[in-house]
Amino acid sequence: MSARDYRLDRAKGILIFAVVLGHLMARTSPWESPVLGAPMYLIYSFHMPAFVFLAGITAKSNRLPERVLNFLVLLAAVLPLMWVWMWAFGLDPDYSFLTPFWYSWFLLSMAWWMITVPFIERFPRTMLVASLGVGLFGGVLPILDTELSAARTMAFWPFFVIGKLYGKQIIDWAGSLAIWQKLGLSFAALATVGYFYVDQVDHHWLYGSLNFAHFHVSIPEGVGLRLIMDIAAVLMTLALLSWLTDRNGLIAKIGKHSLAIYVLHGFVVRGLQPVLDGSRDVLPDAIVFLICLALAVVWTGVLSWTPFERALRWYASTASRLILKPFSALWSRTRWAASSPADSQDGPDAPAASGGLGGLGGIDGPEGPGFVDGSGDRDGEDAHPAAHDLAHPAPFEHYPLPGSHEVPQNAAYGSTQEVPAGSAQPTAQGTPQPETRNAAKHSATPHLGERSDRYRRLPVYLSTPPDDEDR
Repeated sequence: MSARDYRLDRAKGILIFAVVLGHLMARTSPWESPVLGAPMYLIYSFHMPAFVFLAGITAKSNRLPERVLNFLVLLAAVLPLMWVWMWAFGLDPDYSFLTPFWYSWFLLSMAWWMITVPFIERFPRTMLVASLGVGLFGGVLPILDTELSAARTMAFWPFFVIGKLYGKQIIDWAGSLAIWQKLGLSFAALATVGYFYVDQVDHHWLYGSLNFAHFHVSIPEGVGLRLIMDIAAVLMTLALLSWLTDRNGLIAKIGKHSLAIYVLHGFVVRGLQPVLDGSRDVLPDAIVFLICLALAVVWTGVLSWTPFERALRWYASTASRLILKPFSALWSRTRWAASSPADSQDGPDAPAASGGLGGLGGIDGPEGPGFVDGSGDRDGEDAHPAAHDLAHPAPFEHYPLPGSHEVPQNAAYGSTQEVPAGSAQPTAQGTPQPETRNAAKHSATPHLGERSDRYRRLPVYLSTPPDDEDR
C-alpha cells in the first residue's frame, strides 16, 4: 500500500497552476490594473515561498552530487533553448551569463539549497537561525542581487530550512485545525495580502530578487518590509495547507508532474507573449483575466501529460550520471571507507546510519515524485537506502552513562586507547582473552590508511587507574 502523502501533490498542483497563471498575466502589464493587480498580489505573495517550503520537506542529502547536478543540467538545457525560442518570436532574451533568465532562477537556487541539506541535518538549530538571519538581512549586501540568483536564494532559504526540519509537522497541524480556525487563518492571510494591494506596495518586493539599495530604503525599513512579506507568505501557505485533503485525483496528478509543467510552461508563455502584450489595449481587463485563466487551465493540463515528465526526468538523471561516471570509482572508494567496520561501527552487522553527504542520486527516472524537490524518491523512501558516503555519528543516548562499566556492543567511544591489532584484549576482570573471530576479521580487512591496519581502538574505562600512562 502506498504511503504517499497526496496533500503534498495537491499543494504542488495548485501552486504550479498559480505559477502558470501568474506568468501569463505578467505578459499583460497587470500591476497597473486594479482588476489584474489583485490576483497578481495574491499569487506572488506566497506561491514561490510555498514551493520552496514543499521542496524542503522532501529534500535529502543522500546521493547529493547527482541531486545537485540534476538542477544544473536542467538549467543548462533551458537557457539556450529559451534564447533560441525567443529569437524565433522576435523577442529579446536579455542574455546575461551570471543571471539565470526569468523563471530559471529557481533551478539554480534549488542547487544552492540542496548543498545546505547535509548541514541542516547535522546542525538543525544553527542552520535555522542562520537561514532566518540571511533571509531577513541578506538584502543589506549591495553586491548580491540577481547574479547567480543570490538574492532570491537568501530571501527564500528560511522556507526551505523550515520545510526540511518541520514541514510534515506543520502540514499535520494545519490539516487538524477546526473549520472556524481555518476560516480565521484564511482571513488573516487575505487581509495581509489585501494591505499590499491597497497600499500598492512595490511588487518587486514580492520577487525577492533585489537588495535594499534598489528600493532606496534604510536597513531597518528593508528588514521590516522583508519580515512583513515573509509573514504574509507564511499565512498564505498555512491557509492553503489547512484546506488540503489527502486523496488522489487530477490536482494530485498535476502536482506529481509539476517538474515538466514548470520547465515547459515558459516556452508556452513566451510563445503567447506577442498576443498577450497588447491584449489590454483592445479588451477589458476582466476579459484579459478570464483569457489568462483559461489558457492556464488548458496548458497546465496539457503539460501534465505523463510522457513529458518521464522524458524530462530521464534526461536530467541520465545526463547527471554520465557526467559523474568518471568519478564513480572515487565515490565507491569513499563509501567503502566510510562504512568500514574499523572506522565506524564495531562489526559488520551494525546498522547503517542515515543522512550524511550521500552518494549519487537525484531525480530517479520517470517514476520520480512531482516537482523538482530534491528528494528523487518515491513516497518518501530512498531508491538506494544503503548508498551513502559519510554517516552521522551514533546518537548520544547510545553511549554508556558516566561511571558505568557497561560496554554495549557496537558502541562508539570518544575516548579511546590504541593497541596493536595482534595483542589480546583485557576483560573487565583484567584477564587477557584471545581476540574474537569478528575482531580478527576486522584487523585483516585492508584499509585506506596505514594507521587503521596496525591498530584497533578499545574503550578507555572510567575506572582506569590515575597513573596509567595512556590516561
